[in-house]
Amino acid sequence: MATSTRPPPPTSPTQQQQKQIPAYLLLAYPATLLLGSLFSVLSPTAAGSRDNTPSAMHTAGVAGPHKPPPPVNYFARKDNIFNAYFVKIGWLWMTAAFASLVVSQPAYTTAVTAAQRPRRIAQAVGRYALATLAWYLTTQWCFGPAVIDRGFVITGGGCGGGSSSISDADGLTALVTAAACKGAGGRWSGGHDVSGHVFMLVLVTGVLGFEGVGARVGNGVSSGGEEEKEVGKKEDQEVVRKWAGRFVGVVFGLSWWMLLMTAIWFHTWLEKWNGLFLALATIYSIYILPRRVGAWRDVVGVPGV
Repeated sequence: MATSTRPPPPTSPTQQQQKQIPAYLLLAYPATLLLGSLFSVLSPTAAGSRDNTPSAMHTAGVAGPHKPPPPVNYFARKDNIFNAYFVKIGWLWMTAAFASLVVSQPAYTTAVTAAQRPRRIAQAVGRYALATLAWYLTTQWCFGPAVIDRGFVITGGGCGGGSSSISDADGLTALVTAAACKGAGGRWSGGHDVSGHVFMLVLVTGVLGFEGVGARVGNGVSSGGEEEKEVGKKEDQEVVRKWAGRFVGVVFGLSWWMLLMTAIWFHTWLEKWNGLFLALATIYSIYILPRRVGAWRDVVGVPGV
C-alpha cells in the first residue's frame, strides 16, 4: 500500500519569533566598544594619534597656526574614504539595503499570500520609519537642534573660534549645532558630545541584522499548509535575491567595522557608551519589545512573521 508524503506543517508565528535574533546577542555591541576603547588606551599607535590632535596640542601649550601631523592610522583621519563616503551618508546606505530586502526576499514577495503581503510590507516600512525618526531626531533635527546638539550645549559646550583669525565677534557663540559651527569655521567644544557615529552605526547594524534574519526565517513560511513551489525556481529571481543579501551583508559588515574604528579613534568612553545606550534603547523598542507586548506587535510586527 502506497503511503503519501504530506508536506510539513507551516511554522507558527510563535515558532518564527523564537527563531529571531535572541536579545542577548546585543551584548556584542558593548563588547565591540570595550575592545575598541581598550585598544585606544593600550596601543602606542592610538596614544600617539591622540597626542597629535588639536585639543591635545592646545593642552600641552602648543598654540598658534601650527597644524598637527597627520594621524598615524588611516582610520583615525576624519577624511578617510570610508568615513567620507559611507558613514557620513550611512543612513542612505542603510535605506538602500533595507529596500533591497523588501523587494527581493521571498518573505515579502512569494512566501506569503496576496492578503498577507501588504501587512508584512507595511509593518516593515513602519519599523524602518520608526528607526529613521529616532536617527533624525537624535542626530539631525529635533524641533530645532538635534538631541545630541542640545545635550552638548546643556552640558556647557558651544561654538568658539577655531583659530586666531576667528573670534567670537564673528557670531560663533550664537551657533547651537555642530554642523553650523564647523561650517562657519568654528570649533565645537566644551560639552558632552554623545557619539552620533556610534548611535547611527549601532542602529544601522541592528535594523539590518533583525530585518535580514527575519526575512530568512519568513522565507520558508507558507499559508494554508502548502509549500511555495515557485520560490527560487526562476534563475533571475534567485540572482537578485542573492545579490541583495550580499549587499546587505556588505553594508552590515562595513558598518560594524567602522563602529570598531570609532570606538578606537574618536570620542571619550562616556560619549561612546551614551551613543550606544540611545541606539540599543531604539532597537529594543522596535525589535525586542514587540515579542513581549502583543498590542505593540500588532502595530510594528516582527520581521518575517
